[in-house]
Amino acid sequence: MTTPLRRNRFLPLFLTCGSLLLFPHTSAATVADGVYAYEKGNYPQARLEWLPYAALGNPNALYNLGQLHRMGRGVETDFVKAQSYYQRAAEKGHVGAQRNLGTLYYFGRIGETDPAQALIWLTKAAINGDARSQLMVGTMYFNGETGQKDTIQAYGWIMLAAQSGLRNAARALEKLDDTMTPDQISKARKLAPDMISRQLSPDDVGLMVKQQDGTTPNVPELNTPKIPKTEETRSEVTPPIVQDSPKTLSPPHSSITASNDDNSRDNFRVQLGSFRSDTAAQKALTMLEGLLSDVITDHQGKIEHADLGDKGIFYRLQLSPFETRSEARGLCQQLKDKGQNCYVVKAP
Repeated sequence: MTTPLRRNRFLPLFLTCGSLLLFPHTSAATVADGVYAYEKGNYPQARLEWLPYAALGNPNALYNLGQLHRMGRGVETDFVKAQSYYQRAAEKGHVGAQRNLGTLYYFGRIGETDPAQALIWLTKAAINGDARSQLMVGTMYFNGETGQKDTIQAYGWIMLAAQSGLRNAARALEKLDDTMTPDQISKARKLAPDMISRQLSPDDVGLMVKQQDGTTPNVPELNTPKIPKTEETRSEVTPPIVQDSPKTLSPPHSSITASNDDNSRDNFRVQLGSFRSDTAAQKALTMLEGLLSDVITDHQGKIEHADLGDKGIFYRLQLSPFETRSEARGLCQQLKDKGQNCYVVKAP
């Protein structure tokens, strides 16, 4: 009579063990395995590790898959698929995904540029403490890209970014100090602490591939009309790039071309992207110079116009000069390590 009872006693244990065989062990362990494969350059394996957990809604796995599709690592570059993964992670509160999703909308990677959608997602990331998003949101408010210029909000967001140690934000803040009244600055400083959330996000840097946003992440320029544009301010290659008119997006192409001394070395270039409009290319150049100045160093940005006939005119964003292909490849690899897609081309 006791035998059936003993069998029943072991039944729950059997079912528990069986469930461990049917489902992955823990999301943390396997997502981390994918990160390890990614860091070894085994992108297909990383993708296989992340897919099951993305299907279960793991925000770090979703973010990582978005990174693969945005950068074209192990898969074809596909901004629409990247947006889909980022969106799902962003809706779960993943800050990195919110930031990268915002930049996709801002730069028109998935259609026309959409500042309204960009602001929604960048603001979510900014509220959650992402310094680059705070700088972008502040710049958008200052430039009136939010629908109406708001210098108080602009200063508050940029101040928060500067307090996080973002050097570009600190430099932008100095320029804002020259354009705003003491009363405006005082109001902004009082507002800033209430602009961020104290809640924890699901981001886990140990389970995320290194930020590429890319991405992020780049930052639009801050147009401060009170300070005239000079070659000296241009050489700082940091946002904000000062303009006389808030509508002007960048200095003329001639101001960023290589000097005569560099022409003899201009054999190869590092191409970072191709854009449908000169405005989009200039925005990308400004943001790139701001966020990756430590990698770019003394190399200069160029916008090359390419008329492809029926396909239309494209604006290619390139860095130069490079005397040898290996030199260009070296800098391109540094940019890729920072998450910026690029490839080497011969100079025209």
